[in-house]
Amino acid sequence: MGVTEIIKQYCAQHESATHAHIAQLIIDETDVSLGHRQLRRLVARYRNSINATTVSEFGGNNASYSYKGTECIDSLDKALKYFQVDTNLWEVDRYTCNSWDAPTKDGTTTHYQVKVQLKRRLFEIDIAKVEDELRATVDGFQIYNTPGTNTAVLVISDMHIGAEVSAIGNTPKFTTANVVERLQEIATMVNEKEYETVTIFMLGDFIESFTGINHENTWKELERGGYGTNIVIAAYTILRRFLTSLNNVDQLCMVSGNHDRYSPKISGDPQGSIAGLLAFMLKENTPLYIKHNPLILGIEVDDIYYVLTHDHFNLTKGDLGKAFWEYGRQGMYNVMLGGHWHARKGKRAYRVVEEKLIDQANYRQISIAPLFTGNFYSESNGWNSSPGFTIIENNGKGKPNVYEYTL
Repeated sequence: MGVTEIIKQYCAQHESATHAHIAQLIIDETDVSLGHRQLRRLVARYRNSINATTVSEFGGNNASYSYKGTECIDSLDKALKYFQVDTNLWEVDRYTCNSWDAPTKDGTTTHYQVKVQLKRRLFEIDIAKVEDELRATVDGFQIYNTPGTNTAVLVISDMHIGAEVSAIGNTPKFTTANVVERLQEIATMVNEKEYETVTIFMLGDFIESFTGINHENTWKELERGGYGTNIVIAAYTILRRFLTSLNNVDQLCMVSGNHDRYSPKISGDPQGSIAGLLAFMLKENTPLYIKHNPLILGIEVDDIYYVLTHDHFNLTKGDLGKAFWEYGRQGMYNVMLGGHWHARKGKRAYRVVEEKLIDQANYRQISIAPLFTGNFYSESNGWNSSPGFTIIENNGKGKPNVYEYTL
């Protein structure tokens, strides 16, 4: 048993004894080799530490810590270390420290009263500088090609890399490790189908938060260090591993989500520039054809025209016929794919002539299941989802066969 454990044990057994008496008991009854004076000081330090008071308060973009006790906290650096403040995320707004000496049975003890008030750091991002840093950090990769038949469109949405959610109600625990596991499962299932070509659509919300403060309580459900450049590199690494585990990938098309911004509020970066950074990194390091658009992206695959969006903008929330007319392609079957809602919901649209249903229209809207399963906010509002992905094939007649999988 170590000295600290022995001191804890004797202090608990002799609560009313003086520091000096406890030190003498330890010397007489154990094999501790410390002198009486040093041991008495250790006993005093331990007793004072358990009698100290520490208070932490958090409120959105502000936080405060206060301490009252005998721990020698006589500088701002010591206070930040004691309170374990992440200075990458917080900056000091105000700091006070007072000390005074008080008589005790064993002499005089110095007491300290410390208070630190903090505010969230707001990130000022130089995208060009970040690109240079990331270019030096990441490395390239190749796509594996194997024999196969048919063409597949693989659709994935809402990874929220960097989120760390504790299980609550119907919402399971979620970490970045779950994203990796689910992507590996997707790669295995798709490879088993032996497609000749695979086009991947990713519909945004690659990360949970770049700033750590998308909302006032976002920081409470982030992995440690899961923001800033760290999370961009982590997301790139996960995507690279996923792409190299899939066979016969032909192209990757990406749109930005509302979580993919580098500003606290979406008004500061409505383009979701983090998704653009990920697309840039992948373009730099692979011969794979990669296309990104921050708003909406149209692309033809195997004689079907796809319109991709994260679905948080109003352009897909109104008249679908108008949206398909403006962003789709006439003369082809059009499929609009969106994420964002963390739910599986689809809509078929029909055209009506003289109030009679005469034909199915040549377009369809589909909401894609997320890889992310929710957090306290969604649980408190009664929303929860199971993770999944979607594969779409041409049925041979220019219409889509849609296969929705649950993970």
